[in-house]
Amino acid sequence: METRPVEPVALQRLREQRLLAVIRAHSPEAALAAAEAVARGGITLLEITFTVPDAPRVMAALAQRSDVTVGAGTVLTGAQARAALDAGARFIIAPNLSHDVAGVALEAGVLFCPGAYTTSEILAARAAGAHVVKVYPAGVAGGPRYIEVIRDPLPDIPMLAAGGTNLDNMVPFLRAGCIGVGLGASLADPKIAAAGHLLEITHRARSFLMRLREFDALKAAQSGG
Repeated sequence: METRPVEPVALQRLREQRLLAVIRAHSPEAALAAAEAVARGGITLLEITFTVPDAPRVMAALAQRSDVTVGAGTVLTGAQARAALDAGARFIIAPNLSHDVAGVALEAGVLFCPGAYTTSEILAARAAGAHVVKVYPAGVAGGPRYIEVIRDPLPDIPMLAAGGTNLDNMVPFLRAGCIGVGLGASLADPKIAAAGHLLEITHRARSFLMRLREFDALKAAQSGG
């Protein structure tokens, strides 16, 4: 009897939580402070990008916490993927499809989410083992309507909307069929983090969660639940 592969923990949490914070900053300290501010606001899937100086150190600090799930973003090489895993990353996200990165992530059994845009790119990413495909930059190129169109030929591929996502288009992306939304500058703007305005980041996180709860309540009411 064929057994189904076990879903990575981070994938289960993405399906449940649907919001993923993308942390970019000009220093490790600012990145850690921004990530902690996001977590205080209730968003606990935290992607630390390799554009952050000494990104694995930030991942390692966050990986000590039991209330968050930390992963790596902008992972361009197999070496970066291994460094992230050594630091405790539970998911690997990239703006592109690298078979070296895919091999490292899949061998470790963590969530692998490469970036793609066209249907050909999305299918190639899925064939390479992607658990979820990051449709990037969907927020500035195509928007939720683009997701609706490509879901017709690709109904079964889990997609994460990213790149230009914000409070206004988050729900339309979910309604269009994405299993989650990656939130970058609209949530943890590097300039805000650098200025030390961490309460603003926490407030933004709570606003996103409030919008998500409103969406869920509306769906439940419409389905009679």
